[in-house]
Amino acid sequence: MGWKKLFSRDKNPLSTKSVGFSYSTQEVLRDVSLNLKEGEMIAIIGKSGSGKSTFLKIIAGIISGKTKGKIKIFGKSKLFQKYQIGFVPQEISLIPDLSIEDNIRILGLNLGISEKKALEKANYLLKQLKLDEALTKKPEQLSGGQKVRLNIVVSLLNDPKILILDEPFVGLDFSNRRLLWHFLESMKAKGKSIILTSHLLTETQEHVDRIIILKNGKVFFNGDLEKLKTKLKTNFIFETRISRISKENLEKLKKFCVYKDIQILDEYEKYLMFGLNSENQRKLIENAFDKTKTKYEVIGFREPNLDEVFLRT
Repeated sequence: MGWKKLFSRDKNPLSTKSVGFSYSTQEVLRDVSLNLKEGEMIAIIGKSGSGKSTFLKIIAGIISGKTKGKIKIFGKSKLFQKYQIGFVPQEISLIPDLSIEDNIRILGLNLGISEKKALEKANYLLKQLKLDEALTKKPEQLSGGQKVRLNIVVSLLNDPKILILDEPFVGLDFSNRRLLWHFLESMKAKGKSIILTSHLLTETQEHVDRIIILKNGKVFFNGDLEKLKTKLKTNFIFETRISRISKENLEKLKKFCVYKDIQILDEYEKYLMFGLNSENQRKLIENAFDKTKTKYEVIGFREPNLDEVFLRT
């Protein structure tokens, strides 16, 4: 092996290669490989059971047994770089009978930080996240949104380079979600690398640099929305409301759409939403309606958001 190769270092804060994991006989993750760049924020999305949370817990070291593949932090084994990762779980992870201040003191000591430095760091973060008066309270006295923000404060006590958040927006109202996005963007601007999961797809799309879709435990897609629209041939949304259509003609329409590579993304009573690759396909659907003498109303023809494109995965 040459010297250059021997001393070469992966500069990415996080790299995973062929990560796999199984629960008993059920394979949850298979061959998941990705890179997270410095100052980058990415979202991992997927349907329930796709392995999103499991993957984040493996990176964070919460799950360690029976895992396959390699995980490197700045080119080194995760075992020697675990303090570079801050993990924000869905549930609060503090001692319920102690005040937030006492929890911070204990966590600081566990991380090798003096009580003074831990409290200084906590106070700074609490102020940014509008939790100034939380120190004297106990975890159970906080609202759901406050608990999420407190979890983030705890995860950043030792100033990790990588922040991992598992569904941080669950149960938050708009104002709290907005505050959290502002905070994450400020962390990103300071060079933090952020990886998160969320079911709020369109909102997430507006803030992250890249989207990774897990499907059946594998990476189905890695890129931005425009690239995903091209991959799934869903560049336009055509929404219609039909007055009436027989079951026979509806089945004919569905078969026609399959033949023309047009996706019916949503169907409810008289509402039909089509995913189109090109504007010309709109005319094909209108002609199909006319052929079967189906009366319809056009609700909209526009570009899709991430929620709508995701329906095609």
